[in-house]
Amino acid sequence: MKEKSNRLPDSELAVMQVIWDLETPVGSGAIVAKMEEEKGWSRSTTQVLLNRLEEKEFLVSEKNGRLKLYTPAVKKDDYVSNETKNFLEHFYQNSYQGLIASLVKDEKITEDDIDEIVSIIKGK
Repeated sequence: MKEKSNRLPDSELAVMQVIWDLETPVGSGAIVAKMEEEKGWSRSTTQVLLNRLEEKEFLVSEKNGRLKLYTPAVKKDDYVSNETKNFLEHFYQNSYQGLIASLVKDEKITEDDIDEIVSIIKGK
């Protein structure tokens, strides 16, 4: 799978999240149904987003008869890791301490969260 550095708009990311969560390759019908259920989007809206994702090389498609099957060309973990690095760089100048201080200051982090983070850092 390719590693992409492009940031996806929220609408395209929503489609990718659905595809990452489904067993792939997945047909466009299943994707359309899931997007209609989750977002209320029409078939044409989802189709436009699938085409954009193909153009950006986040998806690969193959024809199987009349059915078009999609497979992610970018792993979810790779995309999330890249987005996290970008977020940390842009908002906290690559300072993990700044990020954690912001979470603690805004009381968005609990003692249990802190214990878990420390455990992750220590590799347990």
